[in-house]
Amino acid sequence: MTGLPRGALAAYAVVALPLAAGALPLYIHVASIYADSFGAPLAAIGIALLLARAADALVDPWLGILIERLQRPRLVIVAGVTLLAIGLVLVFHPPWRGWAGIAWLLLSLLPAYLGYSCATIAHLALGATFGATSADRARVAVWREGFGLAGVLLAAAAPQWSAFDAAAVLARSSMVFAAVAPVGVALALLAVPVGDGQALGAPPSWGDALRRFARAPFAPLIAAFVVNGIANALPATLALLFVADVLGAPQLGGPFLLAYFVSGAIGLPAWLALARRLGSLRAWQLSMLLGAAAFVGATALGPGDLLPFLAVCIASGLMLGGDLALPAALLTDALRERGQEAAAASYFGVWTLAAKLTLAAAAGIGLPLVSVLGYVPGEPDTAIPLQLAYCLIPCALKVVAAGLLPLTVRPRPQGELS
Repeated sequence: MTGLPRGALAAYAVVALPLAAGALPLYIHVASIYADSFGAPLAAIGIALLLARAADALVDPWLGILIERLQRPRLVIVAGVTLLAIGLVLVFHPPWRGWAGIAWLLLSLLPAYLGYSCATIAHLALGATFGATSADRARVAVWREGFGLAGVLLAAAAPQWSAFDAAAVLARSSMVFAAVAPVGVALALLAVPVGDGQALGAPPSWGDALRRFARAPFAPLIAAFVVNGIANALPATLALLFVADVLGAPQLGGPFLLAYFVSGAIGLPAWLALARRLGSLRAWQLSMLLGAAAFVGATALGPGDLLPFLAVCIASGLMLGGDLALPAALLTDALRERGQEAAAASYFGVWTLAAKLTLAAAAGIGLPLVSVLGYVPGEPDTAIPLQLAYCLIPCALKVVAAGLLPLTVRPRPQGELS
């Protein structure tokens, strides 16, 4: 399938808005909400998140294979959004507190993560069928990630709408999401064309799907994606705790997140322009190195350093667009160049597996680590391990990921996307 008309492209891309809006509370707010509002132990929350995310991640390759065989991406997307909505309502309406709430959290996260995975894999695979050129495919990715950022902004702003009672607002927001998102996504997808499909051979096994990434250029690309993903997920998991106990401004966690994501939305067109000029590979590498340089300054911050931290949020947010759009665009290019777009769902199943494992590692390692090293939420005097885990480790990982990228593909001439 070649390029999309603007209306159809917008209808495809807008699906990323509810997906992002539904996912952000699961990855940003759950730890702080369950610790502060529901009295659950922080280390236990981290283990519950690790288990739920790992279980979710391990089924992604099978989901990709199933979606590839069904050849009904729009139906899968709607079903996935519906399951995500059910999970959100359960997560933010726990009937128990403390240790009992940990069991509820673990069980209610499973449908939320499963629905998000189904919808995301099908959405990415559908997008891989659009665009005759690399530039067209980058355009599809930028539109998709632009609407995704809009969803992130809505979700990040929600807890600010009711006297900073984040738990109450997220509980109400989950109900609104359940009422609106599945219907809205179904209506949008009616305007998105779907190819006739292709006759496929025997479905690949789980191992076959993984082995597809054992060859160049997929193996180095996914290695860089994983390392950089951990670098992004670790501060995302710890952000609200950092604002509360290092900066001493818990009420400003939401505004700082908004500043970060607004900056990401503003910078997204610039990364498309840089990708056209330098190639997607070099542009993504540049975004990681500049992101590390911008974020490392947070290491020196302390109580009351609100304006310097705002500057860090804006500067690092401007680098966000490269991380959002360019990795998936690189994978899509590799698929199209090798005539593998019909199997895109299987590839993206493994891709989302990698993304989920980075989030699981950030929660399951980061939260217990800072706890073991002596950090106690609500006690700023113990926050040094939190500050190191929030700032220095992610910056070092970004530099490592940027160093992996030159191994992925050979640079292409200027003006051509990698």
